[in-house]
Amino acid sequence: MTEAAVTADPAEPPRPTGIRFVMLVFFATIATTAYDFTWTVVSVALPHMQGTFSTTPDQIAWVLIGFMLGSATATASAGWFSNRFGRKNIFLFATAGYTITLIGCGMSETLIDATVWRFMQGLVGAPLIPLGQTIVVDAFPKHLHGKATSIWGIGVMVGSVAGPVGGGFLLEDYSWPWVFYVTVPVGVIAFIGTWIFVPATKPDKSQKFDWFGFMTLVGGAGMLQLALARGEREEWFESTEVVIEFMIAGFLIYLFIMHTIFARTPFVSRALFADRNFMIGMLFVAIIGSIIVLPSFLLPLLLQQVAGYPPAETGWMMMYRGAGVLCGLIVVGQIAERFPPKALIVFGLTLMAFPTIFMAQWTVQLPVYEVAWTNLVQGVGGSFIWVPISTLALGHLGRKVQDQGYSLFYLFFELGSSIGVALIVGRHVRDTQINHAALTEHVNPFNELFRYEAIARNWSHSDAVGLAALEAEIGLQSTMIAYNNAFFTTLLMALGLIPVLYLFRTGKKKLKAVATPDGEPPPVAAE
Repeated sequence: MTEAAVTADPAEPPRPTGIRFVMLVFFATIATTAYDFTWTVVSVALPHMQGTFSTTPDQIAWVLIGFMLGSATATASAGWFSNRFGRKNIFLFATAGYTITLIGCGMSETLIDATVWRFMQGLVGAPLIPLGQTIVVDAFPKHLHGKATSIWGIGVMVGSVAGPVGGGFLLEDYSWPWVFYVTVPVGVIAFIGTWIFVPATKPDKSQKFDWFGFMTLVGGAGMLQLALARGEREEWFESTEVVIEFMIAGFLIYLFIMHTIFARTPFVSRALFADRNFMIGMLFVAIIGSIIVLPSFLLPLLLQQVAGYPPAETGWMMMYRGAGVLCGLIVVGQIAERFPPKALIVFGLTLMAFPTIFMAQWTVQLPVYEVAWTNLVQGVGGSFIWVPISTLALGHLGRKVQDQGYSLFYLFFELGSSIGVALIVGRHVRDTQINHAALTEHVNPFNELFRYEAIARNWSHSDAVGLAALEAEIGLQSTMIAYNNAFFTTLLMALGLIPVLYLFRTGKKKLKAVATPDGEPPPVAAE
């Protein structure tokens, strides 16, 4: 990046003080906390939604995938809309839209309804993450931006920690729609507080939006996601539908690349593609996004449908991941300047990978402490990754392209997460079928195991009751093996990212410690 990319800082606007300052920080944070609460609480509700809609695991995954696609679409343009219409106006719109979609999600009667409403929720609510952080950071003096981001991030972490626990208790006493309805009053309060206490910024009506670049980028990414999600069910390239989706995705991505190269004012600045660290960072964050999001999808299904835990206990076990992130952020904030970014990321990846060795060997008799310590360690590992990768990828961008860089950082995280979920879920379904067929081959009159009284008492191939019990056990074990394979895949992905780190160029800039909500990568507070 050349020096020309860096512009002088504009004069700082007057900042609120006293009670107005406290209320501004509170309401900007609580709106983002509510959004993050919904992100985590839905994972606990997925098994119940699957039962209500009578769907398979790969179909119910669209409740998550639709949300991430909508979020990715809005994230790509959040910076432009904030500048064009004013930060406060877009934040109010996102808060109101998010609150309305909560009601729509709770009233969904089919999988299609839920997926559409979740897509809309991601679409209108996505600006709450970047704009909430920006509002809080701008309320502090420049030399306290790192502290401001930490305060905001720790506040948002309340949503990540409370989501699984609150969802578990709601599911114990009420039905799954209440995981959405319970946040509606918080959204209303956040809207009123934002209206009163958050200062308005002047819109820049001179900015023009590159609709062609935006539509080709989002359309190509969306079609690629659809092809990958549908591929396993439709036999990949044996399906005309999947082939057409891949062709459309390739064509739109090609148009986006050509438009970016030759357009006078492209949607994405060409200066970003000249930054080596930025390009490598986007690849890295896309992969790490899938690694972080996958447990939030897989574990609630495993704990409730295979291990037999009730929703409340599942919520408590999922809470350990958020607690690990919170503890890790406190630690990394104290040691960040003493260690190089690559060393911290390697340590974080190691903490993410190590528990999966044990998770890949879990059985259907799964004790609580096994889930607790693996979630806790992986949460700590995630916090050691986001802080330095943000600096490596975004720390050297010029001021003119920082907003676009942050938007793409979020965009690639969302796309990587949704693509990773689609691929792993597809493999999970296929592995379950393969495992079931392989285990069924051993059910025959010549298998010596059926001569043992302890086995014959519960399972039998000669009577209907024993055969039904045997079929249920085979289904349970084949599903468990498929989960083991999925966890082993995340182990390989985490270890495979370590060599990628050595492609980054390291400068002399120090790492700035910033906080992050669970599962969301933060931009680094600008100096």
